[in-house]
Amino acid sequence: MKTLLTLLLLCLTALPAHAFVPDGEELAARLQKHYGPMRSWQATMTFPDHPGVAVDLWYAGGRWRQEWRADGKAVAVGSLGNVVGACTPGPFPLSPLFVWMVPHPVKAWQAWGVDVTAGDYGFCGEDPCLMLGANPADAARPTVYLNNEDLAPLLVRYSSAAGMISVEFADYRTFAGYRVPGRVTVRTDRGELAADVQWVRLNNAGGEELYAREGLDPAPCVEPAEPFGFLRDAFRYPGTK
Repeated sequence: MKTLLTLLLLCLTALPAHAFVPDGEELAARLQKHYGPMRSWQATMTFPDHPGVAVDLWYAGGRWRQEWRADGKAVAVGSLGNVVGACTPGPFPLSPLFVWMVPHPVKAWQAWGVDVTAGDYGFCGEDPCLMLGANPADAARPTVYLNNEDLAPLLVRYSSAAGMISVEFADYRTFAGYRVPGRVTVRTDRGELAADVQWVRLNNAGGEELYAREGLDPAPCVEPAEPFGFLRDAFRYPGTK
């Protein structure tokens, strides 16, 4: 009986340690350790449900460039949720990959409505994860799920003018020393879209001219085939209309 009580006491005293969630400062420091040196990237997204359509992406410190390839090519440049210039006459979609690893992620998540002071540990599929802002039973609040070991984002969910949007990142692998997702799935009130991601380069992803509006070809272009229209109409970057 004495041994049983001792074991019970040890278990009870160990629970708070396992349930401890890092504060914002510690979390930011850990993210800096894992992803801080990654300043830019280049990747290509393809869509299993829309063969023949691909988009090449460049990203550096929040600035981005997109080149959609289908029958022709459609190009745009911007920053975070803003399109600075595009060859199409109408609105240009944003990529869900732009919410994967943003500059100053903890501050960004807080701005997106995620309560980083509230969290819990659990499993996201087979991955042990840190759930910030909301647990799996709460689908109405903004949240970020991170792999508990390498802090790779597994889920980002936030409220937008188009409704609640969630972006899941899966099929992680190591590329150029970083953990990067091989698949992205975005879910909105209008439906969902899955994309495969092929990583081309991490860091040294182009110079200033690549992201400059002045570097765009002034010739107008037509809108590519789906899922260009779906992302344009259904996906929103956090904080944009």
